Amino acid sequence: MMKKNFIYLSYFAFILLAAFWGCKKPEVGYISNNLNYSPQLLIVPQGITMYSNAINSDQSTQPLTVKLLSIRNRLTGKEATDMLKLDTITTFSGQITDADSTLALLNAKISKSLKPPFNINPLGGRLEFSTATINVDSGFYDIDVEVSNQRGTKTLINACQIQLVAKINSSIGGTFSSYSDVGAETNFISLPNPLTTVTRVASGPNKVIIKVVDRNGVEFDPSAGQVINRGDRGNYAQMNPYYPVVKTATGMEWGFPVLPNGFPIKQGANGTLCYYRIPGAFNTLNKNINLAFDAFKVFSPGTYTLTITLPTITKK
Repeated sequence: MMKKNFIYLSYFAFILLAAFWGCKKPEVGYISNNLNYSPQLLIVPQGITMYSNAINSDQSTQPLTVKLLSIRNRLTGKEATDMLKLDTITTFSGQITDADSTLALLNAKISKSLKPPFNINPLGGRLEFSTATINVDSGFYDIDVEVSNQRGTKTLINACQIQLVAKINSSIGGTFSSYSDVGAETNFISLPNPLTTVTRVASGPNKVIIKVVDRNGVEFDPSAGQVINRGDRGNYAQMNPYYPVVKTATGMEWGFPVLPNGFPIKQGANGTLCYYRIPGAFNTLNKNINLAFDAFKVFSPGTYTLTITLPTITKK
């Protein structure tokens, strides 16, 4: 009888345990211990609108909500409160299209707004930088964030390092050159790449000047047809419909509007590539000299002179 009672009691205990585990809610979702930003060091130029990638979820259940806990100046170790203060910046209120071909149409899409230099998008954790970073100290910053989803919350100390680098006033990409037959688009032979320098006079009018010089620093004369567009290929005038080109004895000049994230904003027939030619009649090689430069952009007011030197070409 005792044995039979023991069996009944064991069975009853099993039923109770099964009922307990059956009523316990299953865990929902997953949050990784390896959440991170990539790259770990984010380099941000001052005065430029820029965004990072969202936080790397490492297969954590979406959506992830990210909250800024701290942003610190690494040099001082203090909270960088200036990075979070609202500032007045110039922004685009709409997408710039080919139809916006006059200053009036362009200016109609430029507006003022209040934004902090730094912000974290709470959905996904993208790091956002506005042009207001021009008004805070350059240097290194560290951030701590809190990440949460339906499963739980993780705190990431030094989640990302930010290097805010001093503002650049201009930038330019690669350069290329070749020579070819006069009167025909044939027999193209590569030449050494042109050399470029950009100088800026901050107090000057907002103007871009493009000069092409020979190996001795002698300027070719655009006003006399010594520097011309290359057929229907892209050129700087296509990117700047707002001001007419002025050809002088030493260069080609355009005014330009100061825009958020720099000028130009439009592209030409070949994207950001600009093509020009020195006709054979004006160089000692007696060939068409073809040159191109890519992605020339200015970010601040002033007068800029882009000088393109042809290191093996001599002007007649």
